[in-house]
Amino acid sequence: LALSIFLFVILLGSQSAKPHTPCAGLWGPVTYLHRGNLNYAQENTFDAIVGGAASNGANPEIDVSALKDGGVVLFHDTSMKRMTGVNNKDLKDLNTADALDTPILAEIDGYNYGSNNSIPEMLPVVEAICNVDENIGINFDTKDVGAVKAGVLALKSSNCIDTDDNTIWSTPYPGVVKEARKELDAAGLTNRIGIYMPSGEYSFLGLKFFLKTRLLQSLLASGSSILVLHKTVFDEEEELIQSWVDDGWCTGIYGIRPEEVSSYTADYYVVDEGPVFPNLLSSDYGGDGEPKVTVYDDNSL
Repeated sequence: LALSIFLFVILLGSQSAKPHTPCAGLWGPVTYLHRGNLNYAQENTFDAIVGGAASNGANPEIDVSALKDGGVVLFHDTSMKRMTGVNNKDLKDLNTADALDTPILAEIDGYNYGSNNSIPEMLPVVEAICNVDENIGINFDTKDVGAVKAGVLALKSSNCIDTDDNTIWSTPYPGVVKEARKELDAAGLTNRIGIYMPSGEYSFLGLKFFLKTRLLQSLLASGSSILVLHKTVFDEEEELIQSWVDDGWCTGIYGIRPEEVSSYTADYYVVDEGPVFPNLLSSDYGGDGEPKVTVYDDNSL
């Protein structure tokens, strides 16, 4: 009984969780290319982000990751295997020199680019993006505090202007949301922060439980203004997502191809622009471990 009462109080208090600042109807729509334009080169490489996206007037989304020695590179996966072929080694265990010396495979997820590429340091890429177009937007996908701090410094020192509206930060981790808000405030930046909530990551409670109760946003992720979800959640939970919008939240959507954008309504889109990858079972790019289809079938509430 005591546990039931505790949960009831928590749920009652969290259902009204509001965004850090009002967002719905005040921003967007904005489109970012997921890890760059993958028609040009392997994901998160200088060629895909600067040559493929920024040089063609498109906003890039980049995965910013910190290394063992404090260096910061662009790389998505935890493991090195999919992108480099290196077994039994995680990115976080490398120092900067080792990461930069490790070539990215020519063939990624069954598609062959014809030549190897390299893992880029984050700072030169951000500088190059902003040198191409000072009004461009960047979606910094950050999974740790070191990546956030480095990204803020890079943005502040770049030639990009009007970044408050064009540039956003996103992360799946509530603790990183709080640190990102702190770093941005200290730097005098008002960029919006999105917390993305992937399907299949919430144990027995299920994603729908957290969408319904807003526990993460209420208790752990204060500082965010954007709810970011895979397209399959938008397909199934239109009414629930609208309740967030009614309370002032912006929404972001990922896992979509360019031709699908017109079928959805959101404030920003992380679009998969690239070739067909034979090893992928859906339009999603990459991910840790073997490629898999993202399915939302949550009946937890």
